[in-house]
Amino acid sequence: MAAYELDLDQHSSAIARLTDWVGACGAAEGLADELTFKLTLALEEGVTNVLGYAFDGMPPPHRVSVRLDITDHAVAAEIVDNGRPFDPTVAEAPDLSLSLEERDPGGLGIHLIRSLMDLVQYRRIGGTNILRLEKARG
Repeated sequence: MAAYELDLDQHSSAIARLTDWVGACGAAEGLADELTFKLTLALEEGVTNVLGYAFDGMPPPHRVSVRLDITDHAVAAEIVDNGRPFDPTVAEAPDLSLSLEERDPGGLGIHLIRSLMDLVQYRRIGGTNILRLEKARG
């Protein structure tokens, strides 16, 4: 099993760093392009939500890290942050039958993550949020 970890800051370059890092890890481990794309997109959505919402009104220091565990059979990723508690696994799915004008804003990123990954789990330990995403390699 290969394990990787990336610490991110709240600068606008964080998402570009994340994207490049996931691509490099995927290439190093021989992940299929489609799997790397799905993993990258899901992690971008998750980290964007953390950077945009988790730290509102929270005193620094703000910490966000992404962990990857890549085996022959699956990829597991964890987004770890010290922001406000938020469990995306209990968020209601958006009503996609409504027009954009009729929908409540938000929720599409979580919906996208759920549709891209095989497993989405959340837990809070102490003051830390851990969002776990898993996808089979095959």
